[in-house]
Amino acid sequence: METQATDFAALPVDASLLKPSIDEQITLVNDFCSTATHLVVNSYGAYLWLLSRIDASPSSTNVLMLSPVMGRAVDTEKMMSSRPPRLKGFESAIAEGRVNLPHNVAVYTGKEDQVCDSKTAAKQCERLGITDLHILENETHNLSHGVVAGLVRKALKTHSE
Repeated sequence: METQATDFAALPVDASLLKPSIDEQITLVNDFCSTATHLVVNSYGAYLWLLSRIDASPSSTNVLMLSPVMGRAVDTEKMMSSRPPRLKGFESAIAEGRVNLPHNVAVYTGKEDQVCDSKTAAKQCERLGITDLHILENETHNLSHGVVAGLVRKALKTHSE
């Protein structure tokens, strides 16, 4: 980010964010994001942001979601499954139309992403009304540096015009 923007703040998803309860995590993310004009959210941080949008006030923030956790992921080859917290509540909020997203949300995930399963991403984007979904060939959960740099550059340029 430092090479692409001079005025930015970051909220790392680290022990200090993950130690509090899930309610406190959502509040921290909501407070951090409340004044942002542009957001880049990634992986579990993207999921926390989605949870923070349940019953939220409208927002005009431009959001770039990279490899977002959007629900359950199952990797049958590795016999691995992951389910984020509050998934049932998140699913209910989507079904009830209570997840209030800005109009400009773009989602990018790798076709080989074992954490943000591309089928789950497609299903959730459709349910959330996100039409700007990109499944990237030959990419995994950790999108390559060049891809991320290009997406951030494009997002900042597009939305500053």
